[in-house]
Amino acid sequence: MSLNGALQVGRSAMQVSQTALQVAGDNMANAATPGFHRRTAHLSPNNSQQIAPGQFIGQGVKLLTIRREIDTAMQARFRDALSRENSSLMDQRFLSSIEAIQNELTDNDLSTLLSNFFNSFSELANNPQDNAVRGVTIQEGISLANRLSSMRTDYLRIQDEITRALGGAEEAANDLLSQIASLNQQITSTEAGAGEISSLRDHRDQMLNDLATYMDITVYEQPNGNVDVHVNSVPIVLGGDSRGVEVRKETVGGELKVSVRVKDDGEQLDVRDGKIGGLMRQKKETVDPAIQVIDDFAAQLIFQVNRLHSQGQGKQGFTSLTASNPVMDPADTLNSTAADLPFKIENGSFFIHVTHQDTGVRTTHEIKVDGNVDSLNDLVDKINNIVGVPNVTAGIGIGGPLTLDAAAGFEISFSDDTSGALAALGLNTFFTGSNASDINVNQLVQDNPSMLAAGTGHISGSNETANAIAELQDTPFSELGGKSLREFWQGSVTSLATRTSAANSAVDSSRVVREGLNAQIQAVSGVSLDEESINLLTFQRQFQAAARYINVIDEMLQTLISIA
Repeated sequence: MSLNGALQVGRSAMQVSQTALQVAGDNMANAATPGFHRRTAHLSPNNSQQIAPGQFIGQGVKLLTIRREIDTAMQARFRDALSRENSSLMDQRFLSSIEAIQNELTDNDLSTLLSNFFNSFSELANNPQDNAVRGVTIQEGISLANRLSSMRTDYLRIQDEITRALGGAEEAANDLLSQIASLNQQITSTEAGAGEISSLRDHRDQMLNDLATYMDITVYEQPNGNVDVHVNSVPIVLGGDSRGVEVRKETVGGELKVSVRVKDDGEQLDVRDGKIGGLMRQKKETVDPAIQVIDDFAAQLIFQVNRLHSQGQGKQGFTSLTASNPVMDPADTLNSTAADLPFKIENGSFFIHVTHQDTGVRTTHEIKVDGNVDSLNDLVDKINNIVGVPNVTAGIGIGGPLTLDAAAGFEISFSDDTSGALAALGLNTFFTGSNASDINVNQLVQDNPSMLAAGTGHISGSNETANAIAELQDTPFSELGGKSLREFWQGSVTSLATRTSAANSAVDSSRVVREGLNAQIQAVSGVSLDEESINLLTFQRQFQAAARYINVIDEMLQTLISIA
């Protein structure tokens, strides 16, 4: 080998050492940078030179590549773990919120208020003539109604919170998708098919990890350096184009439906994990059903209590009465959608009693009704003409409620309703409303506790209605799947508690998985300051040795020149 060749050996060693020192320094500088993947300088000896038959000598070192250390399969698993963890956190957050609203096992939970309400009717049965006891019963009803109403309002607030969170997640996800598409363009134009621009790829990987916290994604890298991002099989980023995502809200049949779609063409996305997947699931599987449960519970509470109460009698009758449930279309059948009554009316009948207030003489009149056949107009006609209840005038008030007015000196009472018409129309009821959104205690009863129906048969001191209502808390109803009011609510509470416990466990387990994968990634891609310090020393010594080697060659060259 010539002296010039020897100098080139030293030169290559110095150049490669300088580069390797810079790589190690860059690693150390970014040891705490989120998303940074350590770089390694990969060296290879230059092609050997033949100096004699069968004799070869090295010609120094060359830099093969500066490689970004990354395990793409592990990165994909890590993104899946991020999606599952954030999805579990959404489950935990909203299940815990619903559980906190229910606030069971306290003195102000719904179960306690329900027991207090029905127990107050038991007390009323023991003292049916005592207005103070009647006042307590009315107050317990108000407390129960207020609790149901406030719980539903709180559920709606959580529903609104989910809607707002989905809007924020949509905006954040679209911002990340745009950044990923932009980085794709920068990477392909900068690399031009040769090598890797590690800083941009690190930035893009960090954006992909951030995107995985919002939705479960699959990433496909293309030969030109681009990545395509899919949700299941639907692409949302193709090269330098972001197709975007959209949280679409539609009202279908009076119910708000929320879906996630591709912004470009409206194709539906099946987002199962991440914040968006968790929010969608919690709306569909927790909050919406919770609202439905409390509405179903309140509706049956209203109807079943009212059905018994409407057939009973208080300490006095009515001289004038307006139903609390209006009929939207008096000409259509009572069970029609157009009539819009909250409860169905069966084929049956009820009795109207008209009592002379001075003499106590009472007449009884049966009113037959079929909700699938009769309209409110028909019912008014029956009372006024067909049956012709004397001293009572039926009419339709403003907005569609049935009105009954007794002649001077007479009062009205009811009994034996086999149709449920009195409760459905809202005549002589304890509660008003149709579900938890509008439940309240009838203002007539609140203003005059004597109107609270405790007895039947027009017998002073009777307690049959109070006893019957007290027994409702343990009476099974087909409308509640064969469960009583208490069982229906407790079943809902128990189911929620089980799901909340499972969500807490899922958060813990998903965190452990994510942390474990992160540790494995750091073992491959993370910067070890100790290791980089050793690399610095190694390449420093290599540089010093190469410099000393060149100095020796230079001395030899100077000696040869001086000889000449």
